[in-house]
Amino acid sequence: MSSAENILVNAQICARSSWQTIRRTFQNIPRLKRCFYFFNLKKGCSLIATFEAIMSVTQICSFYHLVNQSIPSAMFPDPFWVTRIDRDGIIKRLFLYHTNHHFRMGLALVTVLNSMILFIGSKWRIYVCLYLWIYISLFTTLMTNIDYTLRNICVKQFLLTLPSITIETYFAMVVGSLISKIQEKYCDCNSDIEVLSSESEEL
Repeated sequence: MSSAENILVNAQICARSSWQTIRRTFQNIPRLKRCFYFFNLKKGCSLIATFEAIMSVTQICSFYHLVNQSIPSAMFPDPFWVTRIDRDGIIKRLFLYHTNHHFRMGLALVTVLNSMILFIGSKWRIYVCLYLWIYISLFTTLMTNIDYTLRNICVKQFLLTLPSITIETYFAMVVGSLISKIQEKYCDCNSDIEVLSSESEEL
C-alpha cells in the first residue's frame, strides 16, 4: 500500500474510533423515557425545535425593533445608548451596542437553523443531525451566556443564567435519550438480520 492509502486507512480508523467513543459517552448519560412527562421523546424533540425556533425569531424581531428606535429600552438601557448633537443642533440618541446586537442576532439565526436540524433528525430518526444539534446548542448557549455575563457582571446576572443552562441541559438529555433509543433499535435490527442470515446458511 502507498503512503496515501495508509493515511486514508488511518483516518478512517480514527473516525470510527471517535464515533465509537461518542456513542459510548451518550450511552453513559442518564436516559429519559418521556419529555415533559406527557410526550414521547420524538414528539418532545419536535416541541423543543418549535419552541427554540419561535423564541429565536421573536428575539431577532425584538433586536431589529430596538436598533431602529431612538429611545432606551429595558433590554438595552443606558449606558448602551449615547446622546449626540449633530451640526444642526438636533439631539439624537444612538444605539451604542450595535456590534453586540449583530452578534446576538447571528446567534439567534444559528439557533433557528439548528432547530430545523433537530426537527429533521427527530422526524426521520437521523441521529447525525441530533448529534449536530447538541454540539451547536452547546456553542450557542455558551456564547450567549458569556455575552450576557460580560455585559453585566454581577451575582444577579449569574443567577439569571442558571435557568437557561438548566433548560438547555434538559433539552440535551431529551435529545441524547432519543439518540440512544435510535441506536438500540438499529443494533436490534442488525442482530436480527445476523440471526436470520446464520439460520439461512445452516439450512
